[in-house]
Amino acid sequence: MGYLPFARKWRPQDFDEIVGQEHITTTLKNAISMDRLHHAYLFTGPRGIGKTSTARIFSKALNCEKGSSIKPCNACSSCKEITLGSSMDVIEIDGASNRGIDEIRNLRETVKFSPSKGRFKIYIIDEVHMLTTEAFNALLKTLEEPPMHVKFIFATTEPHKVLPTVLSRCQRFDFRRIQMKDIIAKLREVSKIESLNIDEDAFLYIAKASDGSMRDAESILDQIASFSKGKIQLKEVIESLGMIDQETLFRSAELIINKDARSGIYLVDEILNSGKDAKQFILGLLEHFRNVMIVKSGIVSDEIINLPKDSIDRIKKQADALTQGDIFYIISVISSGLKMIKQLLPERIVFELLMIKLASRESIASIEEILSKLQDAGPGPGVNETQKLQPSHLPVHKSETKSVSQEKTFFKKILQISNPSPLAQNNDVQSLPSIDMARVKNAWPILVKAMAVKRMSISSYLAEGEPDSVKGNSIIIGFPKELNFHREVLEEKYNKDAIEQALSQIMDMPVKMSFVATDKKPKESAPDANNMKEELKNKEPVIDSALNIFGGRIFKSTKNN
Repeated sequence: MGYLPFARKWRPQDFDEIVGQEHITTTLKNAISMDRLHHAYLFTGPRGIGKTSTARIFSKALNCEKGSSIKPCNACSSCKEITLGSSMDVIEIDGASNRGIDEIRNLRETVKFSPSKGRFKIYIIDEVHMLTTEAFNALLKTLEEPPMHVKFIFATTEPHKVLPTVLSRCQRFDFRRIQMKDIIAKLREVSKIESLNIDEDAFLYIAKASDGSMRDAESILDQIASFSKGKIQLKEVIESLGMIDQETLFRSAELIINKDARSGIYLVDEILNSGKDAKQFILGLLEHFRNVMIVKSGIVSDEIINLPKDSIDRIKKQADALTQGDIFYIISVISSGLKMIKQLLPERIVFELLMIKLASRESIASIEEILSKLQDAGPGPGVNETQKLQPSHLPVHKSETKSVSQEKTFFKKILQISNPSPLAQNNDVQSLPSIDMARVKNAWPILVKAMAVKRMSISSYLAEGEPDSVKGNSIIIGFPKELNFHREVLEEKYNKDAIEQALSQIMDMPVKMSFVATDKKPKESAPDANNMKEELKNKEPVIDSALNIFGGRIFKSTKNN
């Protein structure tokens, strides 16, 4: 007998050998032992996870010469014929090449004949979703009321393409992707029996490349076994599979964290010149920062991250150097890069653009430093007027850096704004401490920016008003009479509560607010906006009417994506 590939040689031969599908094998074994057999079954799930193998094992269990059993003997002529695919009673049909109505009519003619050896005549139709609508309809009556000696087993990777009328006549079993730990355990077993000398870390890369498919994993192991005559090194496995090694991913992440765009471009050139696929590397980088995100959330389990412990420790160090906002931004930019590649843009250009954009990013947590400065500038006994923070000092340059503790404080404040403390919700206004108007004016631009994190529309409305006065323990915010719509929106309880809570967190004291109309004129629009409004008024009178009704203004966008 010729050479058998691992995927066929190590194909499961009984229910106990099927890996990762215990929820299905247990049900089928119980159905056999309790004699509760259905006439039609539908096996669904990704490729290479055991659908057809389970169908064959189920057939052997039903037609074994030693009697129906949850463990077929695999020694009788019936079991051997089913294993080889030559049984007259177990007919395997490829749905892709036998998809027409004529083939189904032939099937309907043959189901009436009794099995030649076994107790059942079993039809296994693989990729059943490929059948035409006419073929499905021709099968329906037979499928609903087949002869007692007939069983149907359908297998498909796309169950949504199977007619609902067919689905309703079947017992459906959803096969899962096989977990990496189960794939690695099986690969170790095969390697031991096949006397393969392979690095332990190589199993992890093979399992990753298989994407949850045991058949793919065994095929890759077979390929690797032919790659080297001696000990199979991890480096050889990575080269053979065209994968990106973990060290290169760590280097790339370090350059992004350190904002070294120049070295990033050289790294891109190095990767592409080595023959690596740009899309494959970007996917690897996306997975790397996914791991960084998981570690940042406090999870360091190797079952979730699927990396050795020393690699997880290195990821933890990188996670400590980034804020959550940084990580979300990086993942978003990488995802956008993948979309650009799908649009058939040149991979090198997309890759270089991606690296420059990530390494040149602005700080996501710049507002926190403003909040910190405002706290330090709060009024109190012995505080000099020169120590108070003026609004003109609020913007922070891109080049300014922040400590990790400041970054954590920022996200804590944003969380507090979204989930206010009981102090900020205290309705007993009379018990509040007095409010300093100068401090309110200093806090106002910060409030506008902070609300933009939650709701940009509210931030835009707030920007049209300004602190007017303090009445008791309530801050009066003035709006021009022409902007009644803005004021009414902000007066809504949900919006007003959110604004009060945010300002309370910024000023470190509970505050109340009210919005009033004043005689002040609306802030002047930019010349470009005025020109734009006139142009819109001429082209789209409806837009001009809407602006007048709701007191709207036109802003020129400066957002760069």
